[in-house]
Amino acid sequence: MKFSIIIPFRELDDYTRESVKHCLKLKGIYEIILLPDEKIKEKFPKKVKVIPTGAVKPGIKRNMASREAKYDYLAFIDSDAYPDKNWLVNSEKYFKNPKVGAVGGPNLTPKEDNWKQKVGGEILSSPLTGRSYLRYVVGKKVKKVKELPSCNLIVRKDVFLRTGGYDPTFLTAEDTKLCFSITGLGYWVLYVPDVIVYHHRREIWIPHLRQIYIYGRDVAWLFKQRGFSWDVLYYSMLSWGVLYTAFSVVFLFFNAVIRNMFLLGAVFYVIPVLISSVWISRKRWFFAFIGLMLTHASYGIGFIIGLLTNYKKGGLNLR
Repeated sequence: MKFSIIIPFRELDDYTRESVKHCLKLKGIYEIILLPDEKIKEKFPKKVKVIPTGAVKPGIKRNMASREAKYDYLAFIDSDAYPDKNWLVNSEKYFKNPKVGAVGGPNLTPKEDNWKQKVGGEILSSPLTGRSYLRYVVGKKVKKVKELPSCNLIVRKDVFLRTGGYDPTFLTAEDTKLCFSITGLGYWVLYVPDVIVYHHRREIWIPHLRQIYIYGRDVAWLFKQRGFSWDVLYYSMLSWGVLYTAFSVVFLFFNAVIRNMFLLGAVFYVIPVLISSVWISRKRWFFAFIGLMLTHASYGIGFIIGLLTNYKKGGLNLR
């Protein structure tokens, strides 16, 4: 199998150079497509193609690259991530099943990340972040999933083109929509433990929480676009928690029943969060404990804001 590796970024930095360096060490047959905003002076080997795109969203860059890709499998990775040397070849056995439309796996925190980044990765790996936690750990088995992130996603090119590609209006959650479209065509999206990349994390607090907030907002925009489905109940759970907490705090001192319900709910929430924090990070459990609660709140608030605001339309898609 032959792969077109697609790396969008704004400008060439050390993370991007690291990503390209590791991609050039991959096993298998592939090309690499780099998508900076502007032309870059740095020279790369012949298998690396550079396509300046202008200052556009990552989804638009990936769509542009998919049209230029000469191979049948599109391997998406972020510029602040780098692959395991077997990233591509380990995916091949899964694509032998014609029902498989996309394959992805863990995006793990690199050992060289600083402690603030590692806390962010540990938070994301908590089972209390929902089913998405599987993306940040090496699971025990292959699973059919609803979605996978674009930092580690390999898609059949023909299936990708049939979906229309990434929605150009979204900054994040465009990968969620793509995976929904792939499954909507009757194909499987597979999480597989041995298709691994290493993804540098946002540092706690502000960079990490801002990323989570934007993701919650964009997921809400996605469901406003798609219309109601039962999936909304899952994706909005943290927003209900935020609203419950806000309501309880307002009336906490005026009604004993509400006060007792709030305290009981707080106990049932805090204890599992504390246990999970110690489990995922014995060295940094306190930061993970605070960070996990703030992560829940950031996503929940972002989802609420997304419901109350509208995304901007426009951009380049494949239709």
